[in-house]
Amino acid sequence: MNYIYFVAFWACQIISSIFFKWGGLNPKYHWHALIAGNIILLSASWFLVQLFRNVSQPIVIALCSGGTFISVQFAMALYFKTSISWLQILGIFVIVVGMIMITFGDKNQAL
Repeated sequence: MNYIYFVAFWACQIISSIFFKWGGLNPKYHWHALIAGNIILLSASWFLVQLFRNVSQPIVIALCSGGTFISVQFAMALYFKTSISWLQILGIFVIVVGMIMITFGDKNQAL
């Protein structure tokens, strides 16, 4: 069940970021996008609370923060048709390695 919470959290982050960017690009819909994005972020907060109940704090922070950054970067690049440089891809790889190290660094903590 925790995996579903992680994926739902990242999905909320992606969708809200797209709304915020869209609102920034279209001043006519600025307030609509701001309200919609924040409503979605409230849902993300609920998933985060569920994760903190069931998963150790370092793992939640690593996977939610790093996973949000990576998923939002890729989603925004795809949705708004922008490119990601090789240096940025290397940075994403470093973040993934850090997420893996924190997640599996303590064998006693179960995901």
